[in-house]
Amino acid sequence: MIGVEIVPAVLFAVLAIRSAVYWHRHRIEGRDATDDLLFAAFVTGRVGTWLAAAGMFAVFGTIRVQGRAFADEASQSGWLFIVFLALGATQFLAAWFLSARDTADGDTSPTTEAGDEPRPQV
Repeated sequence: MIGVEIVPAVLFAVLAIRSAVYWHRHRIEGRDATDDLLFAAFVTGRVGTWLAAAGMFAVFGTIRVQGRAFADEASQSGWLFIVFLALGATQFLAAWFLSARDTADGDTSPTTEAGDEPRPQV
């Protein structure tokens, strides 16, 4: 593997660790087990997407052939792209269902959800 592939692979791996630490510190207060499961799916999708991107750069960077031979070798690891898309979809759907649960309950009061800034006192 040369430097061109190492840099994004390491960068995406570091972003995965940062994302895991960030979302571990900014948990939501779920009302029931469904909220907890949806939040776990969201975090898994988010961190997994970064790790899948790092893995794609690492795996495709180890291929040392060029031209048509590269395409043949890379096609054996094509499942990584499917994993990347599945984890991204998991993150998106979990976030959507979490937000839909809040609006379905009709709860418009300020909550203690995950966020960067604390909400002002009402």
